[in-house]
Amino acid sequence: MEISKTTTTTFYVSRLFGLSPYQIIRNAKGHIVDYTESKGWLLYTILIIATADILTFYGIYYDVTSKRPVRMKSSTSRVVTCVDIAIIVGASSSGVLCGLFGLNRTKKFNQILRETDDYISNYTERMKKKRREVTLLLVIIIGITITVVLDIIVWLRIADKLATKKTDTRRNVYHFLTIYALYYVLMVFHVVFTQSTLGIADRFQSLNKVLLNVFPESAKHLTQPIRIIKVPPLRKVNQAVDDLGNKTKNVATAAITAHIQIVTQVTPIKAAEILEHLIDIHSSLGQAVNIMSAIYGIAILMSLISCLLHVVATAYFLLLEFLGEGDGLFTTTQFFWLIVHNTRLLMVVEPCHRILTEAMRTTKVVCDIQRYCKNPSIKEKLEVFWGQLVVQKSYFTFSAFGMCKIDREIITSFYGTIATYLVILIQFQRSDTSTPSSDAD
Repeated sequence: MEISKTTTTTFYVSRLFGLSPYQIIRNAKGHIVDYTESKGWLLYTILIIATADILTFYGIYYDVTSKRPVRMKSSTSRVVTCVDIAIIVGASSSGVLCGLFGLNRTKKFNQILRETDDYISNYTERMKKKRREVTLLLVIIIGITITVVLDIIVWLRIADKLATKKTDTRRNVYHFLTIYALYYVLMVFHVVFTQSTLGIADRFQSLNKVLLNVFPESAKHLTQPIRIIKVPPLRKVNQAVDDLGNKTKNVATAAITAHIQIVTQVTPIKAAEILEHLIDIHSSLGQAVNIMSAIYGIAILMSLISCLLHVVATAYFLLLEFLGEGDGLFTTTQFFWLIVHNTRLLMVVEPCHRILTEAMRTTKVVCDIQRYCKNPSIKEKLEVFWGQLVVQKSYFTFSAFGMCKIDREIITSFYGTIATYLVILIQFQRSDTSTPSSDAD
């Protein structure tokens, strides 16, 4: 996961839910320089996830063996409920395991992002990223809280209808409360993944901005040119170009534009030096994508499977409520669950798609620069860059444990599968309802 000034809120929240058992190491100026395992948070993480998993499966056992089951009233409901809960336990636990065993990869991932920011930091809109982080966290936590509260109310109403003077069926519902805690873990994991992947996409976007500012002739050939960043003092522009062309990685850089939005002419020597650095940065960002795939691959695969199963089941029950005389509160709850599971899917797919889009945009920009560039030294660097882009075309696509590539194409196959299963389930439902009438005849 990305751990920086713009994602510290997500880091602390994820640590609270057992997803990031790390300790931040800061220098004298308060800047984040490294991360290490925290034994206290490590023990906390193991305890909460083990306790939640054990209590969740105990809730299944308690409901099955009770005199008046609430969720386990039939063999079909037992299978459906067990599969439903098992996939949530697996997805949330795998997300926690990614944090427990992913420290070394996380350190490498953040090192790449820091080195990238050291070179193109002024092209990153930090305040916008911070607002995005807080907004995403609030929306997700508020949304899942509303859905969980509605779901608990629905099951308590069902339990009250099954209750007798000697049997307190509400206890069956209370024993399933830990499954909702695992839902919070799963949703925060999605926020962590989304923030990390968007962080890579932001760096690709910043790299494209540098290319367009250093080689302005390519900007006018784009359909939607990337806006040019302003720098207040005009006298600092030449110094900014010198800094950006410096090969030391710890140099503080600034935007290469004038206050009146006219791009500064960069000398061919400086442009070649800058281009050389951008080639290295582009390759490093591709490595960051692969590190993310290695850290979160199995957890994302489990999350996609859970999204598929839950969307099918939720949409099926929602259709039954619409077709029959259903309970309004139950219908509302199913609708909220449908939004939650589809949001989970989009939080995986859209950031990965944005990475691929920005990486491919770099190819377009380099192609335009190569077409109109006349300087031999720059053209030589551009040929190296172009070769890297062609060879590493699939290097920037996120992979879910090597099983599938994550981009928008997966959405069409995903919803096609859901529609197929819904048709099958509805046909079985019609067959079940028509069987009694045929026997009666």
